[in-house]
Amino acid sequence: MRELEPRLFNYIWRHSKRDQIAICAVVLASLPFYFASLDLPKRIVNDAITGRAFSHGEETASFLEIKIDWPSFLGGGRTELFEGFHVDRLHLLLGLSLMFLGLVIVNGAFKFWINLQKGILGERMLRRLRFQLFALMLRFSAEAQSEVKSSETATIIRDEVEPIGSFIGDAIVVPAQLGTQALTALAFILMQNVWLGLVAGGMVGVQMTVIPRLRRQIIVLSRKRQIASRAFAGRVAEVLDGLPAVTLNNTGRWERAEIGGRLYALYDLRLRIYRRKFAVKYLNNLIAQITPFLFYAIGGVFALKGELDIGQLVAVLAAYRDLPLP
Repeated sequence: MRELEPRLFNYIWRHSKRDQIAICAVVLASLPFYFASLDLPKRIVNDAITGRAFSHGEETASFLEIKIDWPSFLGGGRTELFEGFHVDRLHLLLGLSLMFLGLVIVNGAFKFWINLQKGILGERMLRRLRFQLFALMLRFSAEAQSEVKSSETATIIRDEVEPIGSFIGDAIVVPAQLGTQALTALAFILMQNVWLGLVAGGMVGVQMTVIPRLRRQIIVLSRKRQIASRAFAGRVAEVLDGLPAVTLNNTGRWERAEIGGRLYALYDLRLRIYRRKFAVKYLNNLIAQITPFLFYAIGGVFALKGELDIGQLVAVLAAYRDLPLP
């Protein structure tokens, strides 16, 4: 049987690259619908609610018009593929709102399919990993069998690899999905206003730089806790297997003292993890809440000067709200 790779990402890619690529292709296919869902609130506010589409006294406005504005290096101009329907203000509002609802349903369907496929992929890979670990256990030599406790091996195969199953489905798809969504949202914000786009990009950059560095210590502490929990399970099984000897030699107090020390060490590790984890979460939430404040302040100034309309500001806030957490 082939040995396990020393790195988890190599193992994931070798056994699931075809499925990962297929899911990532669907992620890319969902981006136009995601971008449209960011742009549509601006049209609802500007064209229908504030009436910009009827600002010159028109009784009707074009709805579902399809046109292409060519850039200057391609000769410029506009190509109209479909002239759309001419509707009044109320019907324009209802039509745009129904379009937004349709995009919400479509984007939700994309997320449902992607999450379902990630779960199926993770469970299939988890089954493979557990089987391979069990097959490797059958190859233990006599010396290895005497050194490895059965309870520790069972804990590894049953419990410790359980979180890896969900991680396998997320390892490649989630960075691709959330990364492309973040780039799409930032590009949309830049298209509305360069300064607001730079503010959003700067704050996201701070989060992506600072938060992972602060979380590294959490990963180190979690690894120590996992090893300590495994050793604790092995020690409990060892005491249980030798319970007649413990009773015969009257070493119960010593065993209780040792287990108490191990439990306190686990408690201390968990407490340190909780303190750092919630401190990082507080800092991340603080940075995330500062950005809307800047949007309101800077965007409000631009709106008062007439350099930014209300629909654009609403769309920028909605796009930033949809940005994934780092």
